[in-house]
Formats: sequence, structure tokens, C-alpha cells
Amino acid sequence: MLTAGFLLISGIKSSTFPAFYFPVENIESFVNVHPLHDMSLQAFTLCFWAKAQHAGSQTVLSYSTQERDNELVMTVGADVGLWIGGHFISFPLYHKAQGWLHYCMAWASQSGMTNFWLNGAAGKAKSIQKGYVSQAGGTLVLGKARDTLLGTFSNGFTGWMTHVNLWSQVLSPLSVTPAFFFFFKKAAEESKLLVWGN
Repeated sequence: MLTAGFLLISGIKSSTFPAFYFPVENIESFVNVHPLHDMSLQAFTLCFWAKAQHAGSQTVLSYSTQERDNELVMTVGADVGLWIGGHFISFPLYHKAQGWLHYCMAWASQSGMTNFWLNGAAGKAKSIQKGYVSQAGGTLVLGKARDTLLGTFSNGFTGWMTHVNLWSQVLSPLSVTPAFFFFFKKAAEESKLLVWGN
């Protein structure tokens, strides 16, 4: 379930499909998310469409617990960043288009391998947090990073975001390509944590 925080931003739509809009002038915009299952993850795939500024570090998805702010955080901007269990890696972003881009990130604890795709093109795989399992019982938010100690939000996303989906498994490279994404997002029902439209 998706609920908007502070301002109801879900009423604004892109020209062809429902999307959340996070305006520059309202730094308090964010969306609270209630995942379908707990967030104790040994693997995940996160995919979404976004039309954002290619500058700074803007939080797309943030999962924080009482013990750790950066349990699972994905950012876009000058590069694409991923926090898992307080550890950080980044992927260079060579694509500077101002239009809609399709992002997918996948991580598996068993190997620690992380893969990133932009519009279906794979980046160089990197390793982070091998053997780690994320903690359950936290807060999941779109559009902001949460500081649980201060109860504040920061690193706001600016622009449009839609079709945000999160699975508790690594999906195949074919299933994260934009051409097949809408077909494959119906797969792996039991591993869905966040489903756009639910």
C-alpha cells in the first residue's frame, strides 16, 4: 500500500500513466510504503521508471530500522547509489537524457553481487555485504532518506516516479528489460514486497 506523506502527491499524473510527482519547491514530499511481507531480505530486485534531475544524490527508496538508517537505500542523480546494511556502492551514470529512464537493481546476499540495469543495459556488477540479511520491522519510504534518530527526512527526490516494484529475489536479466518488464512483473508473486498499484 502506498500513502503520501505531508502532501497528497499521488493526485498528479504524468501524461500517459499514473506517477508520483515530487516538486523541487516542496522538499517535504514523500510516500510511506507498507510492504506486502517483512523486509528481512537475503536478495532483492528493485525496478522503477523515473524522470529526475541528474545531479546530487536523490533518494528513490529508503528502508530504515531503529538500529540503522541505511538498511536499504537506492539513490539516483549524478550516479546510482545503493546502501545495504550501512555499506555503500555506486554505479556511474553515463546516460544524461532528461526523459523517462527504467532503472533496475538486484542484490544477492549469498554472493554479495549487485547488478544494475539502465533501460535494460547492464552495468558492471559489484559486490557488497556478502552474507548479510536485512533487518525486519523498519520503515519503507519513497522519495526521501530517513534519519531515524532525528525523525527527519533528507536527500529528496525531484521529478516523476512510477511503476516501483520490489521483489525478495533476484529476477533474470531478461525480466528487467523495459520491453519485457510489464509482462514479467506479474511473475514471482510470492516474492513481491512492493507492487505498483497495490
